[in-house]
Amino acid sequence: MSIKSGLSSTEEVLLAAFRLSTDSLREFTEWDLTVESWKLNKNRWGLQGHEEYPDHKRVMNEVMARGTQKIVSRGWIERTRPNHYKITQLGLVKAKSLLDISQSEKRNVNLYEAISVYVKNPIFESYFSNKSLPENWLDVASFLKLNKYDIETLNKILNYINNIIRESLNYLEENKIGALIRGKSSQNKPITKERIIELEKFIKAVEEKFKSQFDAIRQNKK
Repeated sequence: MSIKSGLSSTEEVLLAAFRLSTDSLREFTEWDLTVESWKLNKNRWGLQGHEEYPDHKRVMNEVMARGTQKIVSRGWIERTRPNHYKITQLGLVKAKSLLDISQSEKRNVNLYEAISVYVKNPIFESYFSNKSLPENWLDVASFLKLNKYDIETLNKILNYINNIIRESLNYLEENKIGALIRGKSSQNKPITKERIIELEKFIKAVEEKFKSQFDAIRQNKK
């Protein structure tokens, strides 16, 4: 497995998570992640002056620290329970894009699975067909799978969806194709570029229509 040079610290931690996951969504501990990151780059992830030992605090700063550039905030990995994490579908896609190997087909499948949850949702289907936005907030919360009404949860979900949209559009552009495809089954209809762009518009329109609800949640900092 050849890895591209010039990776950011966050990207290296993601690749460590990818190696632990062995191309699946297997759970791993924060200590597993620290050691795997250190194996990738001992100069970056070793204790200062004692690089033969991994720096757990340094690795976890890339995971736990707040900010849109950190690995959890980007939606690449998620916390499953105390001290345990797993890579997301979006994380699999991003990790494979950092590897100097041909992973186009798998990347396509991972993106398809990640974004299909939203584009195949009946609430979005209604919008796509006739530009009909949800009439009540409960439908929006259901669409977003918003199980906690606090700013951290809301931002995590919105960042995840927006990152999936961006990664999908980038993939289509890079490969000069018009749709994501998953197998030949009639149940797996292609997800077109148009539909992905409309999903992006839908998210913005929902945020505008239900601005008061979104603002109220953003004021709730747990």
